[in-house]
Amino acid sequence: MRMLRLITLIVMGLALLGGFLFIAVQPGDIMYSDGVMKTTISPVVAAAILLVTTVLLVALWSLIAWLLGLPGRMRRAKQDNARKKCLEALGQSLAAFESGEISEARRQAQKALGFAPDTPVAKFIAAKAAVVAGDGSAGERLYGELTQSTGYQVAARRGLAELALRRGNMAAAISHAETALQSSRKAPWPAEFLFSQRVQAADWDGALGALDDAERRGLMGQKTAMRRRSVVLTAAAQRAERLMDPATALELAQRAVKYTPGFAPAAVMAARLLSSAGKQWQAAGILEAAWEATPHPALAIAYRDLKIQEDDAAQTRWLDGLIRLNPEHRESRILAVEQALLSQDHGAAIQGLEPLLAERPTTRIVSLRAAAAKAAGDEAGAREWMAKGVNAPREPDWSDLDPDGTAFTYEDADWIRLIESYGDRGVLVHPRLERSDGERLAAPQLASLTQSAIHYPYNDQHGVHPVVPDDPGIGYDAGLDMDDEAQESQTKKSWLNF
Repeated sequence: MRMLRLITLIVMGLALLGGFLFIAVQPGDIMYSDGVMKTTISPVVAAAILLVTTVLLVALWSLIAWLLGLPGRMRRAKQDNARKKCLEALGQSLAAFESGEISEARRQAQKALGFAPDTPVAKFIAAKAAVVAGDGSAGERLYGELTQSTGYQVAARRGLAELALRRGNMAAAISHAETALQSSRKAPWPAEFLFSQRVQAADWDGALGALDDAERRGLMGQKTAMRRRSVVLTAAAQRAERLMDPATALELAQRAVKYTPGFAPAAVMAARLLSSAGKQWQAAGILEAAWEATPHPALAIAYRDLKIQEDDAAQTRWLDGLIRLNPEHRESRILAVEQALLSQDHGAAIQGLEPLLAERPTTRIVSLRAAAAKAAGDEAGAREWMAKGVNAPREPDWSDLDPDGTAFTYEDADWIRLIESYGDRGVLVHPRLERSDGERLAAPQLASLTQSAIHYPYNDQHGVHPVVPDDPGIGYDAGLDMDDEAQESQTKKSWLNF
């Protein structure tokens, strides 16, 4: 635009100069008469007079225009100066934030707001400074004003939602998040906020709805969404089962397995419900897919229990098929050791345990080694291995098995943690281990292989419970003094039916 104006002025100047030159080169004189006097001048003089007059008029017009525009220029200069000071104060406020000087940060933010009270960025930083300084009312007022500023509505709603949460006004917080979600289809925080609040309230249906909306908007990664959905569906299935609605529980558990086949809690629940409905082969397929993806001891137990009425040879062949699905995994190697012990092949069991002991000698592995020594007739060796197991670390996966016959007996708070850990990072946490809950005896068939050789400290007053070895009967008193009939009853108990 400026270039166009410059070109126009040059063209007009050249045109005027050309006109003056044209007058100046004309022959003869120019005569002017007003009826009384006659004045004669040459064309050159006339052209010069016209040129000077034009220059003077242009100068006069420029002066008038400058005088007329002077107030506006003074106002703009003042605004520019205020804006410059505002930016400098904002920079100092942000620097104070980074330094942890909250009071100075707020002072500089208020100073910036004083220089430019209508500037949205000054309001935004002043609002954040007020909130951090503990002045929620000032922050709420500024955020409220920003909801009318283009480009700041979603961020302002986030600040208002956080302030509402601090006051315990969940309805207002959700309202702000929903408004922000309608205002922007790209900002991820409203969808994440709504999902998180639904989860914290254990509103599994609401959490699934929030997940669906976030996925439709492309605000969440596909893997994260699938893992989160699996955990939420499993939690909902457990609730449905507690409410005596097995059909709904089965439908939800199967959906959970569909999204994440390797999520052991969903696979075990779906398999158990399918088995109860007489659909053992479908249950077996779910457990096999889960084992192939991510082996877990609860999967092996549930898989074995599908053949609980078969003889030992049939169960061995059945479990060998599971091992072959993921033979190099640690759980498969441990399962192979247990199979060898049950087959009284203690040499193969010891051979299989050597690399496991070298990798990570947990109480479960040490207990199995004690069982192998017991099977080989080495009573002293069994006691020695059990003594080593006292200080060995426990296996978190084994803590998911409850001694009363269930696996993954989680409360709503546990599922909330799983949604965060497994849903976001793919990590299966173990709330029962953290609470020191009792563990399930993992392989009751092995209970007769050893006797308790040690005593575990117990202090109920301080909440210290005895360390239960990972493997059944290999280091714990339960079942060691049972008669043959009682042992047979424990051996044949199915953990799928409880």
